[in-house]
Amino acid sequence: MHERHYLVGTAGHVDHGKTELIRALSGMETDRLKEEKQRGISIELGFAHMILPSGRQIGIVDVPGHERFVRQMLAGASGMDIVLLVIAADEGIMPQTQEHLDILTLLDIPRGIVVINKVDLVDEEWLDLMEEEIREKLQETAFHKAPICRVSALVGVGIPSLRQTIDGLLSEVESKKSSGPVRMPIDRVFSIQGFGTVVTGTLHSGTVKLGQELAIEPGHILAKVRSLQVYKNKVSAAEAGQRVAVNLAGVDVAEVERGSVLVMPNVFKVGKILDIKVLNLSSADKPLTQRQRVRFHLGTKEILGRIHLLDQNELPPGQEGFAQILLEEPLIASSGDRFVLRFYSPTHTIAGGKVLGIAEFKQKRFKESVIAQMRMKDRGDPLDLLEREMSEPRTGSDLTARLHITSSELEVSLKALEDSERLEIWLEDETALYWGKASAEIWRSKLINMIRAYERSNPLRIGISREELKTRLGISWTHRRWQTILEQGSVRGFYRISGSKVQTNEGAEIPIDILKCLEALRAKWQIAGLTPPDLTSTAETCGILKSEVPEYAQYMCETGEWVHIEQFYFRQKDLEQAKERLIEFLKEHGETGVSEVREMWGTSRKYTVPVLEFFDNQKITKRNGDKRKLY
Repeated sequence: MHERHYLVGTAGHVDHGKTELIRALSGMETDRLKEEKQRGISIELGFAHMILPSGRQIGIVDVPGHERFVRQMLAGASGMDIVLLVIAADEGIMPQTQEHLDILTLLDIPRGIVVINKVDLVDEEWLDLMEEEIREKLQETAFHKAPICRVSALVGVGIPSLRQTIDGLLSEVESKKSSGPVRMPIDRVFSIQGFGTVVTGTLHSGTVKLGQELAIEPGHILAKVRSLQVYKNKVSAAEAGQRVAVNLAGVDVAEVERGSVLVMPNVFKVGKILDIKVLNLSSADKPLTQRQRVRFHLGTKEILGRIHLLDQNELPPGQEGFAQILLEEPLIASSGDRFVLRFYSPTHTIAGGKVLGIAEFKQKRFKESVIAQMRMKDRGDPLDLLEREMSEPRTGSDLTARLHITSSELEVSLKALEDSERLEIWLEDETALYWGKASAEIWRSKLINMIRAYERSNPLRIGISREELKTRLGISWTHRRWQTILEQGSVRGFYRISGSKVQTNEGAEIPIDILKCLEALRAKWQIAGLTPPDLTSTAETCGILKSEVPEYAQYMCETGEWVHIEQFYFRQKDLEQAKERLIEFLKEHGETGVSEVREMWGTSRKYTVPVLEFFDNQKITKRNGDKRKLY
């Protein structure tokens, strides 16, 4: 099981003490630049790390609070699990606090803590009033239920309590996916003499390993991982949720832009047109209009683009709608990514939302099929949607029709699912069938449990018939698909198939009392030879109920011990011996009649004739009048 990794960030107005708070929590200095130290404000992103009381190690990102550095704030907010919204006790919510709140809401940051800082500057009565005012102003935001912690980063008041609150909140946070494809938005690029190019960022998904080949997108610049650092310690692998510094071989620092993304090659799409669901902030003073030029922020990237509304003439404040963003440069994006739109000039946050996918072309407006496709994409991550559609095996054409996607889009998604071990591929003749691995495993477990229960209830039936199993499972597949999946499951070793019967690999466990009855039957038939006794009366002398006799007979036949010929049951071993003697006789004499065979076998005509006719049907002998010869 992978260790879980988390990223905690700050947000808030300039000079409300975000950097000082991180220093108090972690003991680390996040202002790196000389200019930052001189001016007392954060210009670039700063990073720290610490161990919480539970033993969790977390990364902390310090984002700039000044309005001129919102781009850096947006880059830092990408990938945060918890945000500390820092508000100075002596000033309260300020303009930049509000914009940061809007950004955090649009980015759908899952959890937050309101930190009232600088409590040493005000009295208790003022603090109570300030907390009440903050609660009121946060009522319509994502922070309306967030816990409030009172601290003084400068003198250390409330810091231990804040650590505990962070720890408790992180226990509810879902860990990022270390099993998926590598994806890390790059927020810093620099060169170290003797080592070469280094990029840093928060690993959103996947695991980066030494020697691994990765791509920098857009541009598809391939590079190998020469060395890795997590929290300034050298490691052999870094997992999703960690702050990572990656030393890359084969790429020059001038080739890499901040805002690029380090990814597993050939998994994520790059494009200039994105399908989006956009929300115009209720605090916006104007509607979003068709062809409006905006600043588009995604991850650590900012690109200029134009809004292409699909279902409305304009998008009023507080309203959501489907649209495309037509970008001036390509970027890498995936369904479910959160973005922010800022006004072109003067720059301020106006809207944001969710990426639904990268599009191949600009769509026509007010077209119902287009809107329907957008609604489908809006239902969730395309990989999750695809996985849900593969709750049973489906062909590629089935999936493209059901999801309203192109075959090339399907191919990319299937590859991503296969790489993350979430897909099984089966074959129906020459056609591939795609089945979500989790659904397939649940289905198989149900099937095997059903066979096992049947074997417990009917230990002599040697498995359940294919058709009865299909009925019990409630399968609605075509007969061909059912048989295909069933037989391939046997080939893959999940269970066994014997003729029309399906069995568990271990087979039925036969109770002792039934085994005793079987042994008694065997003894009677061994004595009888080619003169088998009446089944029903003999079985009753062996302790077998009349109603159970057919099941015992069927078991003996299915295990190959008996052969049913007309109304008689012969031992397979006795028939083999009779066949060998008959073949030897015919080889020597050419032909024979019933009387001669009866004498040779030491039995009566009553049994000889049915056995000879059985051998005729088996093409061992051939009848010619009253005589028989070898076939």
